[in-house]
Amino acid sequence: MRAVDDGGPKYAAVMRVLQSWKQLPESDITRILHSYFLITDDYREMEDQGLITLAFSGDEYLIVPTLLGRLWLEQYETGEVKHV
Repeated sequence: MRAVDDGGPKYAAVMRVLQSWKQLPESDITRILHSYFLITDDYREMEDQGLITLAFSGDEYLIVPTLLGRLWLEQYETGEVKHV
């Protein structure tokens, strides 16, 4: 049997933070959501799925939500999305 990581709650938490702040550096989001143990690969996976945009600024990524990401969060919160 293989363990499957459901990133939904983690991704939703990131999207909620971005909903409030619009854009933040990776380190700020990771610090705010310290209970999720987020790493750069988590953000890259979210970008691959079209939920966020990563833009390198200075020495870290600036994270900005996409329209698809905002729509995904809305569906996730209403229970329409089961898996990412």
